[in-house]
Order: sequence, then structure tokens, then C-alpha cells
Amino acid sequence: MAEVIRVGIAGAGWPGLAQGRAIAGTRGMKVVAVADLIPARRRTMMDELKITQQYADASELVRDKNLDAICVCLPNDLHAATVSAALRAGKHVLCETPPAVSLKETRAMKRTADNSGKVLMYALQRRFGSHELAAQQAIDKGYIGQGYHVRAVWTRTRGIPVGTGWYTQQARSGGGAMIDIGLPMLDLAWSLLGQPKPVSVYAVNHSRFTASSGDKSSDVEDAAFVLVKFENDKSLELASSWAINQPPTQNGTVCRVYGTEGAIEVYTRQGPMIYRKFDEAGNSKSQPLTGPKISGHDALLRAFRKSITERQVIAPGPDEGIVLMELIEAIYRSAQSGKSVNL
Repeated sequence: MAEVIRVGIAGAGWPGLAQGRAIAGTRGMKVVAVADLIPARRRTMMDELKITQQYADASELVRDKNLDAICVCLPNDLHAATVSAALRAGKHVLCETPPAVSLKETRAMKRTADNSGKVLMYALQRRFGSHELAAQQAIDKGYIGQGYHVRAVWTRTRGIPVGTGWYTQQARSGGGAMIDIGLPMLDLAWSLLGQPKPVSVYAVNHSRFTASSGDKSSDVEDAAFVLVKFENDKSLELASSWAINQPPTQNGTVCRVYGTEGAIEVYTRQGPMIYRKFDEAGNSKSQPLTGPKISGHDALLRAFRKSITERQVIAPGPDEGIVLMELIEAIYRSAQSGKSVNL
């Protein structure tokens, strides 16, 4: 491995640019190439990050022998083929979420990663936010006792991604609001619970606003509500929506962790808060939690670099990607059948 890890970015939209900026601020990494179908987007990234090599097609980027790693920031249906090709070409890969559009593809990606001996990580940024990392640290230290339930929510009042050409198409996206903004919250909740083994899923999906948004061809849900049961009597409730009628204050995210000795509210105006020393009347002592100095995409890319240099996946990798896609497919099966699905 070269002293400086040379990275190519496939996809110059906002996820690719965010990862590129983080790489630029990470010691021992450098973005040296970008691929995107749109010349203007390539040029924007090249100008900002001082990139000299560009490609119109991600397959050309994959074949670039000067690259050590690739960040895959493409539409969901292109993840599996691009990731697998990059791994076979000897590149380490950081892939945007979801891992792919199906569990079958995600399992195939793991096999390719195992055979290649290269790192495959998924860019589940929610795990790396300052608030989220502060909550994880408090849980790991036992401050709330045993965490046993999480309520996770990401509900946009109006935010259907129309005009993209693929977000609302099942074949290209793999699903709607659940796989788009529900998956990161699902991963965060699962992580804060200690990644227990899932047992069963019950879900209800809705599609009530896509037609009024002007997207007549949509075949995915715009809202989803889920209850997941895990081993050791742990559970989570999850809500996600691109569009829903709700009070203005509810637009955004919620993540609340319930433990045997306390609770954590991850998102408040004061930052993450921990509640402990409950009395018989339910009153408690509250205290703000302080996150690490390095967080967000910067923490994510540092974890990716460490995974490469130490050959140990620190952040969400192939195995975790499979569990998350098992949950996603169970959610869609449950919503379609109207019944709980066992895993």
C-alpha cells in the first residue's frame, strides 16, 4: 500500500463531494480521479479538490491502475456491479447506502470482498455524527444500564425526491422512503442496541403523496412504519417518510434510547442528552453529552483509512450490510403481506 492512499470517486453529486472534502482533510489520503456522466459536476469537484484525472464512465475509473481505493456514490442499482468490479480490480471500496437494491446482490458483494482480500465498507454516516457518537460512548460506558428499546424517526413533511429519474423507481432504488432515509436510522438504532440478532419484523407502508407531487410513475412507498424484535428481548420502532402531514416541529429526526438505568435523547436543541436517577414519580436528572472532536464524514473517512492500513473493518462492513438488507427485505415483505415476518 502506498504511503498516500489514492482515491477515485465514482459519482460527483453531493455524497461524492462530501466524501471528497473529507478525504482532502484526512492525512494519508488524496482524491486523484473522479467519474461522472455530467461534465459540469466533474469540473466542480475537480476545481475544488484539485483533481487532475476525470472519466465519464465509472468503469474507466475502476480500471485506473493508479488508484488504491474507490468511493462509490452512484444510483443504488449501480452499486453492486461497480463495487464488485472495483474489488476484483484490487481496490478498497467505500460504498454509499443502501448496499445494493437486493439482499442477493449484497451477499454477492460480500463474497467478492472476501475473495479479493480488500476492504468493503458502507457509508452509514449516521453512526459517525457527533451526537450519535456521544450517545454510543455513553451506552458503551454503561451509563443507562442495558439498552433494550430504541425509537428512531426520520420524517420529512414534504421531501419526495422527484426529478432524479431513479429514486422513486423500485427497479433502480430498491424501495422508497424506507430504503432511502429509513435505512440510516435503522442502522443507527441497531448499532445503539449493540447489533443484536433480528428475530421478526412487522411493517406498514403507505404511498399517498407521490401522485400529487407530479411523479406519476412512482412505484415505491412514501412512508413506512416498522416494529423489529431482536434476541434478548430488545426492540426498535422505526418511522420514515418523504411526505406526511405532521406538525412542523416533527419534521426531522428523533432517536431515543431506553435503558434499564436511564435514557438518551440523541437529537435535541441542546445536543444529545442523558436522563438518569429516576425517582418514583418519574423525575430524573438530565445532563448533556459531549461528542468527539472529529465526527461526520471526517470520522467516516478516517475509519475507512484505518480499515485499509490495519486490514480490519472498523465501520459497517459486508456482514452488517447483509443484516441491514435482510431487515429491509423483511420490512417490504411484511408490508406487502400484512403479516409479521420471521428472520
